[in-house]
Amino acid sequence: MSRIQRGYEDRFRALLRRARARQLERGVQWLVAKAQRLSASDGMLLADALAQVCEHLATRKPLRQSASQPTPALFLCDAGLGGLARWLRAAGYDAAWQPDIADDELLRQARALPATVLTTDGMLMERRLLRDRIMPAFWLPPTLSIPEQLALVFREFGLTVRGPRCMSCGGELRRGSKESLHERIPPRTYHWLDEFFVCSRCDKLFWHGTHWNRIVKTLTALNRDRSRGAGGA
Repeated sequence: MSRIQRGYEDRFRALLRRARARQLERGVQWLVAKAQRLSASDGMLLADALAQVCEHLATRKPLRQSASQPTPALFLCDAGLGGLARWLRAAGYDAAWQPDIADDELLRQARALPATVLTTDGMLMERRLLRDRIMPAFWLPPTLSIPEQLALVFREFGLTVRGPRCMSCGGELRRGSKESLHERIPPRTYHWLDEFFVCSRCDKLFWHGTHWNRIVKTLTALNRDRSRGAGGA
């Protein structure tokens, strides 16, 4: 069995548990079999069929209404989710990430902080701490793009876009005086912008340039889609 199928099975299990299904494992196997039939009949990859079945299940109205849960104070992303961590920070959520972090260290940090683990590794979800829900964790299909990952996390945890945090470390951004930051601001930027921000954690300087405008468009669309989903039938 592939890691992707294992991950989807765990996702199906979580969704069925949320829906208070009486026969949990039978339901999981039925959903997997449905994806296998879809894959065979439509000639699509099994991973794509599993994703389609999962999306249909997750967006059903009863599950959307029961999905609300406390917003995590901190997300801890596995080694493959550095891009997602940066986008979560841009959306206003603290997200920690370290390249090449080992699974054991990831779980140790998540327990010590504490933090909600985000991972694309289905095998990691089988670790006792995550399998038995001792520590909160959420599995994301590794085939998703970063915007798709972000949209899935937003839906799962009922998130909305907040004021941005530092995209480098996740620290809070504080507005700084243009005059006091004069020596740190590039000359051209100093002349055409008036708002500047400093990270309270890593002291990095930020301003809203063209790159930030592209980020805002993506986050605005995400917020809009989330509002439509919450109010739809």
